[in-house]
Amino acid sequence: MTGTGQQLAVAEQGREELPGASDVANRYYVSVAYSHEPTDPRIRRHCEAMARRGWRVVQIGLAGPGESAVGRLNGVVLLRWSRRRYRGAGLLRYGWSYLQFFLWVHRVVARISARRPVQVVQVNNVPTYLVWAVGAARRRGARVVLDIHDPEPELFLSKFGRRPGARIGARLLALGERLAARRADMVLCVHGEHRRLTEAHGVESRKLRVVINQADARLFPLAPPHPATPFVGYHGTVSRRMGLDVVLEGLALLRDRGVAVRGAIWGDGDDVARLQGIRDRLGLAATVEIPGQRFRLEDLLPRVREVGVGLVPLARDVMTDVMLPTKLLEYVRLGVPVVVSWTPTIAHYFPEDTVRYLRELSPAAVADAVAELLRDPLAAQRRAARGQVLPIAQAWQESGESEFVNIVEELGNSAEQ
Repeated sequence: MTGTGQQLAVAEQGREELPGASDVANRYYVSVAYSHEPTDPRIRRHCEAMARRGWRVVQIGLAGPGESAVGRLNGVVLLRWSRRRYRGAGLLRYGWSYLQFFLWVHRVVARISARRPVQVVQVNNVPTYLVWAVGAARRRGARVVLDIHDPEPELFLSKFGRRPGARIGARLLALGERLAARRADMVLCVHGEHRRLTEAHGVESRKLRVVINQADARLFPLAPPHPATPFVGYHGTVSRRMGLDVVLEGLALLRDRGVAVRGAIWGDGDDVARLQGIRDRLGLAATVEIPGQRFRLEDLLPRVREVGVGLVPLARDVMTDVMLPTKLLEYVRLGVPVVVSWTPTIAHYFPEDTVRYLRELSPAAVADAVAELLRDPLAAQRRAARGQVLPIAQAWQESGESEFVNIVEELGNSAEQ
């Protein structure tokens, strides 16, 4: 990418300073992620929190369809890699795409840090080895945060566990996680169980902090719970580990039982084409939409508000057992009754009387769960109401934001000493 410094300067023109933010107005927070910031809730929360605090925020990530190389969103400067995110099933293709992005980030971070003092760089996995791409900023005194969104050894086993040598690959990724953590000044985990797993991988406990994926109140405000209705929705990553093929079979089973439901699967991922084929084969094309598109959160909100039953299915494995899906928290805040797969992590946060658990992921189980909520929609509404008073349903702004900002500012202060 040529002219990074000039493009960044243009994008920063007209930046409004916040009242009381003059003491941090010249501090730079740079976020790096192999992701699309406008549609990635965690990255957006972090970047926009620092922008509201008055920091100059640059996010280095992926471009969406039709987006330019440089943009702005809610006070965040976006530097975008113009190539599509690889979502397939090829291990070598993943590696090649990550390597290309790594080299591009290495150049961009070097140019930014050569032109302005950067106090904090946050590297978001996957891949974890992106932490080595920000070496130029680190050598100039920037503090580095490694935010582990997904535990790579478990993610690798979830995707490729049946291939020869998968266990060796997972052990190498655990080693890579330990080495990457040594390059970072702070390592973030998404919840307590994830922290315990990361420590078990060999990462020093003194570096670990938990910043939970609570929903952003500006995008997912607390809404009155509503009764279940026959519009079943899912939003998020469309991958095989989500078990969405089973959901489609469950919706077909409901149809065969005479229960009329509509459905939607909103998101992108490596399983879109297969799911579209299954949907069409089951004769659900007229009632289930699968656009294969990732929506900006502002555009997603009105769609999710219309959902009568939120589905959060997970095909249980070593990866999904430690997931706390953001979509679950978003449904709860919007008052949507939820059907969700039981896992140890989800059960830790959500008692039995707050969501309808799937004890197994099968078409019959999905059909039975949705049918149960539709038979007694007011009981489903009461479940949703109980879910909203749980601590995990609190908005990001109520606790997580201040904790995260304090972590970054503490590191920023140490960078300037």
